[in-house]
Amino acid sequence: LNSIVVDFLFAVRPMDTRLRLGQLNRVLTEICDFVEPELQEHAVVLMRDFSSSLPRLEFDEHLIKQAVLNVIKNAMNAMECGGKLTIRTVLDGNHVLLTISDTGVGMDEQTQQKIFEPYFTTKATGTGLGLTVVYKIMKEHKGDVTVQSRPKEGSSFVFSFPVPKSQRLSLEENLVTEGQYEA
Repeated sequence: LNSIVVDFLFAVRPMDTRLRLGQLNRVLTEICDFVEPELQEHAVVLMRDFSSSLPRLEFDEHLIKQAVLNVIKNAMNAMECGGKLTIRTVLDGNHVLLTISDTGVGMDEQTQQKIFEPYFTTKATGTGLGLTVVYKIMKEHKGDVTVQSRPKEGSSFVFSFPVPKSQRLSLEENLVTEGQYEA
């Protein structure tokens, strides 16, 4: 009961978001190092595919860790007999995309449309607030999170982070000096 109340309060009250410029890949490496032993115990292979040329992003490290861990935990639960979990980052225009994909049970379209709603759960013991919190965290970061899934094929959660204006300018300068971009 206490856990449900704490999750509920976290989901409904305003967040104390402290955005700081940082390297997303560094935070993801820490998360991967932390969860990899538990994933191995569940016969889940972790694949890391981090872009080496990401700009710095403004994010609250604590909240991003919470959001990513929520999705990883759900992915692990969706792969009861083992599988593969892939965490990928890529620069896509003015956004950095973080994709967390699993080879689990997947979801039908009806479930996908409801997973970010408060109290919706497919688990016997779930509160239905984990993905609501993930959604709220991404909105606090002026970003977004979406899901693509197919039953029996797995799911992919895509976190989209806006590249701060200061970092966009330095990206454009780098591309001009490398001859890859013309104004």
